[in-house]
Amino acid sequence: MTWRGCVRGFTVFAGVLGCAALLSPLSAAAQGDGDVSVGGEHLFTIRFPAAGMTVEQRASAIADRLVPILSDPNLRPDDIQAVSIDKNNAKIMVKDRLLVTLDERTAKFNTSTPLQLAQIWVRHLRKVLPEVNVKPNPNVKKAGG
Repeated sequence: MTWRGCVRGFTVFAGVLGCAALLSPLSAAAQGDGDVSVGGEHLFTIRFPAAGMTVEQRASAIADRLVPILSDPNLRPDDIQAVSIDKNNAKIMVKDRLLVTLDERTAKFNTSTPLQLAQIWVRHLRKVLPEVNVKPNPNVKKAGG
């Protein structure tokens, strides 16, 4: 095989690999080590391990939690709340479901407190999540209606 043939073969292989990567379904989980995104929208980044979980495991767990949250066709911005756990920890709840916990280390990295950082993330989540969740089909009539 000639040099040109090798380069052409590699180029085709790289192109096929690139297309496969673009067409593969993206999970809501980490695209970077701790980046949590959904519907092409970056939600936030997990930067530190916690509760015996790596950064990647935490991002994956959050992605798993997003599945039922985004399956709720009645999700409203005010369903997303920042809640103080104690002085060093806060959490973001969506209705009665835990989405993420924020600790003092994460807050310090962001020059904040856990509750203040949770509130910042909540403002962003209130814009994004209701836009990417499942919407009821307006063409389907409800039973009895």
